[in-house]
Amino acid sequence: MPGWSSLSCRTWHRLVCAALGWLCASLAQAEGDSLVLHRVGARENAVAALRGPALYLKGDGPPDSASFAAFLQQVSGDRLDVVVLGASYPDWEGECRTITGLDQVNSCTTIVIRQPQDASDPAVLDAIRRAEVVYFRGGDQCNFMRWRDSPLPAAVRQVVQRGGGTGGGSAGLAIQGSLAVYDGCQGSVSSTSALAEPYRDSVSFSEHLFDWSALRNTLTDSHFVKRDRMGRLMAFLCRQLATGHTAQAWGLGINEGAAVVIDRHGLGTVYGDTAYMVLADRPADSCRREADPVSYAGYKVWRLDAGQQFDFARRPQTGYYRVDVDQGAFSANPYEPPAPAHTLALRERDRLDGF
Repeated sequence: MPGWSSLSCRTWHRLVCAALGWLCASLAQAEGDSLVLHRVGARENAVAALRGPALYLKGDGPPDSASFAAFLQQVSGDRLDVVVLGASYPDWEGECRTITGLDQVNSCTTIVIRQPQDASDPAVLDAIRRAEVVYFRGGDQCNFMRWRDSPLPAAVRQVVQRGGGTGGGSAGLAIQGSLAVYDGCQGSVSSTSALAEPYRDSVSFSEHLFDWSALRNTLTDSHFVKRDRMGRLMAFLCRQLATGHTAQAWGLGINEGAAVVIDRHGLGTVYGDTAYMVLADRPADSCRREADPVSYAGYKVWRLDAGQQFDFARRPQTGYYRVDVDQGAFSANPYEPPAPAHTLALRERDRLDGF
């Protein structure tokens, strides 16, 4: 009898499939499908009175129960139907396991679109339009950007326009900004590389997929502290200024384990871990020359811990600390404000009709 180490990969596969044949068959089918729709929960959609719109922005892929429940309350007090959109891998369960555990959720439908043409499928568009919440999950944001010319983004906008909610985590967060989208289509980039060479091929942008007013002039990034992405976000903002896309380039970086819920008034609340808002609003001469590393004096940084709020509708003018970058190097730790501790400018809720 051969030892364990002598069994080939094919033999191992056969042994596992012999024991778990149903699982292998379902995975093989899912991996071969370019379009997967799977619904769990009630068969019929709920009827909900909507009071949004609202945004749910997560620093990593799957939603968190507590913050997502708070987000759903911003959308409606009734039971809701959720659609989870993915573009990178065929698993249909992950997010819906969490979402369907919430009392307010009537159903959760995962739609995995692995070929761009399937973003125009009538069944996909119908499921989105009938939902009250659409969540973009993690994966590769470049795949999401291939849907830009399809009817799918407009279907999501229709959900928001009637008072529903949307958002995403990880790659699903990266596509939410209204300034531009760091698309990752040329591979990922580290902070060190982006600051040293802000025009390298891997610092690639696409025109925004959505134009949420709460995220106006804002570029979003995920896994923020965990993967040390402050530097690359600052490089992204410097590029946007240098190319004349805006006179005020904002960046929202959300760490793993953190979520930002933005209500219809544009008031965002942080749950879990930490988020950061970064503003570049001065001329960025160094980013005009492709060979030069980033040099920029006066990035404004708001650190937002769990429970703190930020006014995305009326951006505050105080409460930030400054970070300089000289020849691609930080003047200080960009994640920590200097003493004394920063304060946060807040406002009272008003009667705006949407973000």
